[in-house]
Amino acid sequence: MNVTAVENRKTPRRASRYPLWLRVFAPIFLIIFFLGGVYCGYLFYLTVREVVAHLELPAIPVIRFPSIRLPKALAGSDSAEPLPALPVGTPVAGAGALSYAAPAPAQAGERINILLLGIDTRGQTRWDQRTDTIIVVTVDSANKTAGMLSIPRDLQVSIPGNGDDRINTANVWGESQGYPGGGPALLRRTIEANFGIPINYYIMVDFKGFEKIIDKLGGVDITVPRALHDTKYPDPVPGDPYHYKTIHFDEGVQHMNGTRALQYARSRMSTTDFDRAKRQQVILVTILKKALNLGLIPKLPTLAATMMDSVKTDIALDEMLRLAALAPQIDTATVKQVVLEKPLVYGYKRPSDGAQVQLPKWDLINAVVADLLFAPVVAAVPTSTPAPPTPTPTVSPAQIEELQQLAREGARIAVQNGTSQPNYAARVAAVMMEKGYQVVEFGDADRVDYANTVIVDYTGKTYALDRLVEIFQATPENVRHSPNLRSRIDIRVIVGQDFVLPAP
Repeated sequence: MNVTAVENRKTPRRASRYPLWLRVFAPIFLIIFFLGGVYCGYLFYLTVREVVAHLELPAIPVIRFPSIRLPKALAGSDSAEPLPALPVGTPVAGAGALSYAAPAPAQAGERINILLLGIDTRGQTRWDQRTDTIIVVTVDSANKTAGMLSIPRDLQVSIPGNGDDRINTANVWGESQGYPGGGPALLRRTIEANFGIPINYYIMVDFKGFEKIIDKLGGVDITVPRALHDTKYPDPVPGDPYHYKTIHFDEGVQHMNGTRALQYARSRMSTTDFDRAKRQQVILVTILKKALNLGLIPKLPTLAATMMDSVKTDIALDEMLRLAALAPQIDTATVKQVVLEKPLVYGYKRPSDGAQVQLPKWDLINAVVADLLFAPVVAAVPTSTPAPPTPTPTVSPAQIEELQQLAREGARIAVQNGTSQPNYAARVAAVMMEKGYQVVEFGDADRVDYANTVIVDYTGKTYALDRLVEIFQATPENVRHSPNLRSRIDIRVIVGQDFVLPAP
C-alpha cells in the first residue's frame, strides 16, 4: 500500500452536498404538499356536511322541558317578548318528498283567494328567486267585495318539510327540492298551514312584467303622502350587481310610468317594509281602478297572454274569464287593505345566524284574518237602475297562440300619424296594444299627407311584421326594410289615410 492510499484512508471524507436545485425546490414542494393536504381535508369536511344535511334521519321524540328565559327580541325600543308558538302544518310524507294536492277551482258564489307574488328574476327566465312581494287577494264573489293581506317577506313561519324560516324562502325551497307544483305550490301550502287561508290560485309577476302592466295602462296617478328620497335604490349594472342610484318622489299626486311605479313600490331605504307593503297595495287598487275606467278588465285574458314571459300563473283560461267578468262588479272603495305590521309582528334576531326576522303574534293575526275573510263589508246602496251585466269575453285558441307568438318575439313598435286627424296615432296605438302588440312610442309623422300606410322593418321580427301587414293592408311597395340591429324599435308604422279604425 503506498503512502497516498494511506493518506486517503486517514483523511475524513467530505459530506456529500445535495444539488442546488433540490435544496431550492424541496421546501417549496413541502409547502405545496402541506397546503394540498389542508385543502383536501376541507373538501372532505364539506362533502360530509352536505351528506349529513340531506340525510333522512329518524324523527327524535320531542321532550318538553320547563320553560326557560328565551333570547330577547330586538325590535328597536320594544321590550323583550317570548317566542310565540308557530303553527305546524300537516304535510304528508311519502317517498322522501312531501305530497301536495292542488285545490279544486273555485265555484261560482264562493270566496276566491289569489296569492299575488312579486319576484326579481334577475333578467332571466328563472322563477326560483325569493319572493319580494307576498299579497293574498281575497274576493267574495257572492257579495262582490274584496280585500288584500300583505305578508312581510321576513316573517318567520313554519315551511312544510323545511322547518322555520323566512316566508320568502318557500319559493326557493319548492323550486330547488322539486316540490309538486314548484315554489308557488310550497308557498301556497305554507300560507294555508300557518294562516289557515285556502289559496285557490297564484299569480307571480317579475319586475319587468309589473312595468309592462303599468305602461299598458298609460301610467298611473299615485298620491304620495310624503316625500320619499332613496340614495340606495338597487340599480345593478354589468360588472357591478350591487350598484345603487338615487330616486326621489315629491309629495302630492305623481304620474308614474312602469319604471317609476316599480321604484315607488320597491324603495325601502328611508322607510320600512311595512310602508312599502302599503304603497304596493295603493298601486294595485289604482291599477284596478284605471283598468276598469279604460274597459280593459274584460280583455284580461288577452293582455295576460301577451306577457307569458313575465307572468306565471295557474289560473286556467275559463277561470280567468270568470274573474274578468267579476272584477267590474267590485266597488274599489270598499276593498279592505291589511298589512301585517306592529303590533301583529315584532322584530327578532336569530341566534343561529344573526338574521333579522319578524315573528308573528298569532292571536292578533288570526283575529285580523278572520275579520278580512268573514266580516261583512258595508257596500254602497245600489242604484234603482242596475248596470247591465258585463259580457264575458271570449278568446279562441288561435288568438291565444297568436298572442303568445307576439309575446315571444317581443317586437317593439312605433306608431306615427301620417294623416291630418288629431291624436290618430294614440287611438291606433291603443287598439294595437289591446290586440297584444308592444307599442313603445306614438306621435305625429314628418307630414300629414300619407295616402297609404307605410311599414318599416328594422330588425327582422317577421311574425309581428306579417301580422301588421295584414291589419293595415299594406302593399308590398309600402313595406320597407332598413336593417338596423341597434335601433330601439323594431317596426315603425306610419298610418296613412287608407286605414280606418274599426268601430268600438
